[in-house]
This record gives sequence, structure tokens and C-alpha cells, in this order.
Amino acid sequence: MAGLFVVAATVVGGVQLAGAGGGWGARVLGAAILLAATGALYWRARWPAAVLAVAGFACVLYYLLGCPPGPEPVPFVVALYAAAAAGWRRIAVAAVPLAVVVVLAADVVAGRPVEGEDLVAVVAVLVAAAGLGEVSRSRREQQDARAQRAADAERLRIARDLHDTLAHQLTAISVQAGAALRKRDSRPELAYPALETVRTVAGEALTEVRSVLGVIRAEPACDAAGSLAGLAERAGLDVSVTVSGRAVPLPPQVDAAVYRIAQEALTNVRRHSGVTDAEVRLRYRPRRVEIDVTDRGRGRGDGVAGTGITGMRERVTVLGGRLAAGPRPGGGFRVWASIPR
Repeated sequence: MAGLFVVAATVVGGVQLAGAGGGWGARVLGAAILLAATGALYWRARWPAAVLAVAGFACVLYYLLGCPPGPEPVPFVVALYAAAAAGWRRIAVAAVPLAVVVVLAADVVAGRPVEGEDLVAVVAVLVAAAGLGEVSRSRREQQDARAQRAADAERLRIARDLHDTLAHQLTAISVQAGAALRKRDSRPELAYPALETVRTVAGEALTEVRSVLGVIRAEPACDAAGSLAGLAERAGLDVSVTVSGRAVPLPPQVDAAVYRIAQEALTNVRRHSGVTDAEVRLRYRPRRVEIDVTDRGRGRGDGVAGTGITGMRERVTVLGGRLAAGPRPGGGFRVWASIPR
């Protein structure tokens, strides 16, 4: 949204600062046309081709009405970049020569001479906008692919850990159950401790399964706030969860990262801080989501070099985000992460 205000200020300022062409009426009309095109840019991510057409029409209309020349290409250039970044490659590529033809036709209709240097500059700007949009799209796809690989690797790791844990626990259950069966008649007093062990190990296995079921799910729309609320209930701490911003569904890999960071941070609070309370804040930003876990304990956590924080940092970095972890100035420890969504 801030980008639209920048574009609006640019076109309005450009109209007022244009050195030639029209009086105040033409300037007001030109500003209104370009502001309308700038407003259409709000939907550039949803309907990039339509927004590109609207911006192009506004540019031609501005030119033909004799408004002060200079700022009219700005909304079209932004729309062209957005179309290329959104993956509409053919439309973006076709828009460049089409725009040149339209400019030439508008010059002919308006009876203005065609200036070669200006035309070359227009072509260069349009090609640059389309090229930068394509680069942005390519980088985003690469980032998404890396994030998906990281999510797949995380699910595989969770499955492997769960398999190893359950294999050990189920083996213990089988052994103790067999011992209880053998001794139920001859030494019944020895059968009861074995059954108690079976009950304890089975409970631990169920806890382990429940703790990871919310992370290895693969739905396209996940509820980070709900996941954190459930995590707080199981943390064994007095955890306050605060959610700010407009909550939206997160991609699975982002949701899993938020959950795992909070889980690891709360585990560190329970193990190392010496306190029984913590605060978790989830903030939905326009293009990012932030997770912030703080406590008022001894302020050591597992150390910046610890494997827990190292794992969190690797997870966040793969998703193109940032993570900070360390003692708080006023005491305690803080883990903060910001992840694109």
C-alpha cells in the first residue's frame, strides 16, 4: 500500500513540475487520470493483465488530451513490472512493442513529431521493467522451491524421529506386556509393575504423536494462531498468546516454521530460564508474519550457538526471513523471527 502512495506522489508531483504543456485545467485533469490509473494498481496482484490495460489506456488518454508530458508512463511501468512478476510473461513481453506502436500512433493522431531519442528511452524503460519483473518472479519461484524442499525435509525428519521414538516405546511395551503375561499367575505381584510401565510408556508415545500431528499436516491453509494456542496449553508453562494484525491463512511451510520456533523457544524457557511463564506474540504484517517469544528468566536460553537456535535460524533463512535470539536488556531471553508470507 505504501508503494501506491509513492506512485501517486510521483505522478502528481510530475504533473505539477512539468515544464510545458497546458494550464491548470490540463494539469488537474492529467493528475486525475494518472491517480485513477494509480488506484487501479491496487489490484495488480489479482488482475495484472487488466490493470496493465487500464494503465496503458490512462497513459494514452493523458497524452492525447495534451496534458503536461513527463509522468504519464509511471503507472504503466509499474503495472508492466507487476504483470511480469506475477508470471504473465507473454502479456508483459507483448506489451512492450504494443506500447511503442501506441505511442507512435498517438503522436500521429496528435500531430506531434516522433523523436527517436525519446522513443529509445521509452523502450529501454519498458524492457527494464519487464525484465526486473521476470527476475522477481524467478527469484520468488526459487525461494518457494527452497521452502518446499525445506518443508519436505522437515516432515521427513519428523517422521524419522517419530519412527525411532515409537519403535523404542512400542518395543518396551511389547517386552513389559510379555513379562506381565508370563508372571500373571505365578508371580502376580511382579506383573503389576510391568503393566504400570506399559501404561507410562504408552502415555509418552501418545504425547509424542499428538505433539507433531499439527506440524506434519499438509493443508494449504493453516491456522498459526490456533496452533500456538494449543501449543501454549501443552507447554507446561503459564503462556500468554497475543495475536495482532489481520489473521490470514499461511502457507504450510511458514505455519510449520512459526509453530516450531514457538515450540523450541518455549522448550528452552521450561528447561533453562528458571521461570514458569512466557509471552508469545504473533503479528500479521502486510507481507510478513512475526513470532516473538520472551521470558523474564535468567536470560541464557540455550545460547546463540546452541543447536535449537541454530535450527531455528536455518529454518527461517531458507524461507527468506530473519531471526534474532539473545538475552533481553532488562533480563530474560527473547526469540524473534520475521518470515515472508
